[in-house]
Amino acid sequence: MKKIILLLVLFVRFQFFYGQTVSYEDFKSIIPYLQIEDWKMAFKESSRILSLAEKDTSEYKAIVLYMNIFSAAGMVSKEQMTFDELSKNIMKYQGQKIIMSGHQVTTEQGALKKLLFSVTDSTNEAFTSATNSKGTSIFCFEHFYLKDKINTEDFKDAIVRCGGTLDKIELNPNKSLIWILRLTVKDAFARKTF
Repeated sequence: MKKIILLLVLFVRFQFFYGQTVSYEDFKSIIPYLQIEDWKMAFKESSRILSLAEKDTSEYKAIVLYMNIFSAAGMVSKEQMTFDELSKNIMKYQGQKIIMSGHQVTTEQGALKKLLFSVTDSTNEAFTSATNSKGTSIFCFEHFYLKDKINTEDFKDAIVRCGGTLDKIELNPNKSLIWILRLTVKDAFARKTF
């Protein structure tokens, strides 16, 4: 009987640790660190949340995953993490669902922290760059291959959040701190945040 109870307790504990889903409160707990650009604490907290929710497929987990990658890139920009450590920490996320932060839509090429759509007969893409608050360090160039054809007029002057499947992560091959990494997302979507 003791063995059965012990097995039951272990099973429940295992389910708790590996079956948890990421909540709105989990997601919100990281925001204060990002706002003050405490990349180390944002990375630590997002890593903790992700480690407890490995099987979760929720949108909150996809957002926390982005926060984890973004804060790791922030740490690299402050020389608190090396490119090798960055690679070790984030490459495991290729193939997973990811949702980026919202960006203002623009029509200007090369605008930082703004989302540019490229929709023609042959392309259905969006591009943005995520930086620190001053715009002095580019953490992520983000390229989205949109799953469905969109009408860019539907997104005029909007704040838009993109997401999809994280297809490819590329670190800056020169290990320069001017830009840290490139993220390519396939089967992507774009949605207004308000």
